[in-house]
Amino acid sequence: MVDAFEKFPNLLSPLKIGDVLFRNRIFCAPTGHADIVLNGQPSTDVMMTFERIAMGGAATVAEGEVCIDPREFGDGRWPREITRMDNYNYPRLAGACTRHGAVPSMELTFSGSGPHPISRAMAKAKGIPLEGPSAMTLYDGSQVVAMTEERIHELIDAYGKAALAAKHAGFGMVAIHAAHARAFQHWFSPTENRRTDKWGGNVENRCRFAVMAIDEIHRVCGKGFPVEIRISGTEVFNIQKDGYDVNEACRIAEQLDGHADIINVSVGNMNSYLPESFSRTHLSMFYPQGRNVEYASEIKKHVKNAYIGTAGGLSDPYFMEEVLAAGKADIIYMARVLICDPDLPNKIRTGRPEEIRKCMRCNQCFNEVISHGELACAINPEANHEREVFYSLPAPQKQRVLIIGAGIAGMQAALTASENGHEVILCEKSGELGGKILCERNVPFKLRLHQYIQQQKAAIAKANIDLRLNTEVTPEYAENECPDTIIAAVGSEPITPRIPGIEANHVYYAADVFNDPKLAKGKVAILGAGFVGTELAIYLAGEFGIKADIIEMLGEVNGAGNMCHKTAVIDMLMQHDIPTHFNTKAIEINDKGIKCAGPEGDVFIEADTIVIAAGMKANQEEALSFNKCARMFYMIGECKTASNIYNATGAAYTTAKFIGRYYRV
Repeated sequence: MVDAFEKFPNLLSPLKIGDVLFRNRIFCAPTGHADIVLNGQPSTDVMMTFERIAMGGAATVAEGEVCIDPREFGDGRWPREITRMDNYNYPRLAGACTRHGAVPSMELTFSGSGPHPISRAMAKAKGIPLEGPSAMTLYDGSQVVAMTEERIHELIDAYGKAALAAKHAGFGMVAIHAAHARAFQHWFSPTENRRTDKWGGNVENRCRFAVMAIDEIHRVCGKGFPVEIRISGTEVFNIQKDGYDVNEACRIAEQLDGHADIINVSVGNMNSYLPESFSRTHLSMFYPQGRNVEYASEIKKHVKNAYIGTAGGLSDPYFMEEVLAAGKADIIYMARVLICDPDLPNKIRTGRPEEIRKCMRCNQCFNEVISHGELACAINPEANHEREVFYSLPAPQKQRVLIIGAGIAGMQAALTASENGHEVILCEKSGELGGKILCERNVPFKLRLHQYIQQQKAAIAKANIDLRLNTEVTPEYAENECPDTIIAAVGSEPITPRIPGIEANHVYYAADVFNDPKLAKGKVAILGAGFVGTELAIYLAGEFGIKADIIEMLGEVNGAGNMCHKTAVIDMLMQHDIPTHFNTKAIEINDKGIKCAGPEGDVFIEADTIVIAAGMKANQEEALSFNKCARMFYMIGECKTASNIYNATGAAYTTAKFIGRYYRV
């Protein structure tokens, strides 16, 4: 531990703000879990998710986007709000975090004109006007009315009441969401706030609403009760595509200083329809770690009293320590990172930073919240399943388990089965663990994926697992091992489209080019706009200056169910100006390029190198050949259906976790 404090003296340093002591500088950023029950209360699963983060050693655990105005939502999508007297689960959530030494925080939100079209549609259905500083028309045609002064004071009072309710529920601090197109950001904006009264015009007037809300919270909750405000250090773009920059953000922070105890600096304006704004707010894998630190660093130069927080994909403790040591920020915020590895703070404190499971920034967690109401993670299969992890399961009957294939799914299955006391044999026909995804090991924005694979390899080396590399398993081999259970994780193969000329020597699969980018000679064309094809195009453009043409039969990028990462991909395609031909079908390949049928007729795309990225086909037949070789048989990962890392780790963990518990051999 002494060594840890020598390496990370700033990161592990306690912090006293008002009457509240925080055990370190690792704060959980406001995290909005969509799983709720009646009257806006968090469900048991939500409480256990946040309790798990508290157990991991973070200084705070933050419930995100709790409404201060019950009229605003209450529709079943974002109904979280604290002011009702029958919200009994919020005290339980706060207590669950406090008992593990974390300070529970609640983010208070009023959207006004709303950050999302869904919110606007719901408001319209309920007859609630969208409110902002000035009357305006949003990019989607929604109308915003100018807020009256009476309404402004009503909401200031509502912030105080909501904060007091949170304090009574046991929360140790509150945060005001004033970024990402939530209400106050519109008031801060010199473009959107066109008022001529005391609420608009100069920066002092534009910040008056937020300042008075903060002061009201301190008035009713006491000066010792910390109040954080989250602002955008740059809007990137707003609805007029000319959002304020860091210089204006510094002026805004100067006004908030002396009122807010913490200024948490994020970026972006989610009212923008541009992918870059979303991908910078929820920093995608395509941007370097610390991309948004510069805004917090600049703002800190202009603030005298408030502590400055920074966020945005920070998961490397050495990097985070450098940020704090250099005086660029006082606090490190993270949300996705603590979903990926809630034990990150404790691993730092106990001198095991190399064991941190680093977030890949694939946004699967965000996508699952939006799509299914679950705060899940691609490489942490326990995320959102804390209840089944916490509660005792029947003791497993020890079994001999043969796992065929040591890719992402096979490695996780082997580790989980071993942890549960089984005799595990892990066979891999190649000479290395990791599977086909190893082809991306040199891609800069896939660094975290490679680190995760290395961690899994290290864990397997330490575990009681019989690892057999360079071992191709046949049904006869499997039967001779006499396993009780077989888990087939034999993966998938790339689909080869039926296109004349597809067998030419200048045509390669995406994995070949990922492995050896020198194959991409001259003009390059990629068949397929799924994540494999688009990420290869981004890799070639960013690292080698090659702008490959992407040819896609459908009308858009194939997001494979992850709309959040899809947005990040589109952001990079736009930033690198990568030519993308949608609704275009390749019909013939020759030595000059590809003849295609496009939306406006036939078109010829010149190409010296052609790359196939047309999807993957599950190796179901190979997997099923082992179906009768053991009493229990499971298929996991891409041999069952071509999918993604999230589904692979989840299926692997669940399958292995329940071996011998309910079905005994």
